[in-house]
Amino acid sequence: MKKYIISIGVDISDNDVKTNPKVNELVNREVKEKLSKLGIKSCISNITGDDIVITSFVPENLIEENNRIIFEILNKYAEGFDDLKGISKDKDKAGEGLSYAIAESASEYGDALIIAFDTYGGESFVDEMALFVKEIGEKFGYDVGCSVSNEPIKIPGIGYTGAESDDPVVVITVEELEDIPKLACLIYGGLLSFDKICFVKNGEEINIIPPGVIYTMSAFLNGNVIDLYEGIRKRVKF
Repeated sequence: MKKYIISIGVDISDNDVKTNPKVNELVNREVKEKLSKLGIKSCISNITGDDIVITSFVPENLIEENNRIIFEILNKYAEGFDDLKGISKDKDKAGEGLSYAIAESASEYGDALIIAFDTYGGESFVDEMALFVKEIGEKFGYDVGCSVSNEPIKIPGIGYTGAESDDPVVVITVEELEDIPKLACLIYGGLLSFDKICFVKNGEEINIIPPGVIYTMSAFLNGNVIDLYEGIRKRVKF
């Protein structure tokens, strides 16, 4: 049976700058506990400004259940509900909601890169950045999932999220560990060509001069997460 990497990005904060570490801990613990009982490896992979991304390694037949459980947990612990309220069973009523990206796993361990963006006043140009990352992955033959869309996206087990969802997520699945440093450095270098974007550590607040964008990049490896910020910083010496 095919397996997939699914990333769900959401703002459940009560502010526009940072997340609540206590809420993150509760969400992460319950996601791991509940989904592990189904054989799904899942956890928070990225924390970017006021957004979190939950990433799962999921068999095809459990995609709906995975998404439904995550949505329930998010509603249980959320301090802000704007993104959650943007979800609708009716495609035409979907608003700014979750960021949803899915890509077929290329390895038995579900290895992938997860790139997550957060904006403060950068809604008009952040999609271009995410699509640029998507293009890099596709150009080198990887399977890529991207939350950017011109129309509402159906999230199995939950409903529809609107096209105006503005903090995109990109998933790139890899077959070999050796692919990760090459791909990560290509993405980092490519995004340097954009103005008003800053690469940050997982968990960092959106401390920028607005309007602008921050992004994090994580390796999701057999359910484990490595923040690639320090590794890339040491490699390229910035």
